[in-house]
Amino acid sequence: MSVSIYQSHLEPAPKQYTLLKMLRPPVYEIELSNNQLIGVCYYKDGSSKRYQVNATFSNRRMVIADFLSAAEALAAALLLKFPKYPFGTNGFAVANVTQELVDGLTAIEVKAITEAIWAASRQAKRTVISTEVSYQGQVISQ
Repeated sequence: MSVSIYQSHLEPAPKQYTLLKMLRPPVYEIELSNNQLIGVCYYKDGSSKRYQVNATFSNRRMVIADFLSAAEALAAALLLKFPKYPFGTNGFAVANVTQELVDGLTAIEVKAITEAIWAASRQAKRTVISTEVSYQGQVISQ
């Protein structure tokens, strides 16, 4: 099951990362909801690791109301708990917002989520080269 999930996240990565996709780096799937982060790291062998973190970074109208808290929670609590990829290469991130928002996900929130993942990966000394943001399972941005 996890191999098919891994493949489904790896396939839509931009074409310029074809060589990297052949190295089969980990895929980080991050679910964001009301002050809760659930991170799952999928590996090429079909295994996965899952962690959940509760932090105060959102409110009922915005997924990320406090950017620094969100980036810190992503870095310290999620990305640091996953082992580093052996070759020190990059990984892919998929952020899925499961919290239901009145107006849906705005372009500013998509940008904030993307930037929070980039900032968190830098703090955790991981390199995320491609980030996909989706709202309740539907892709918004790649």
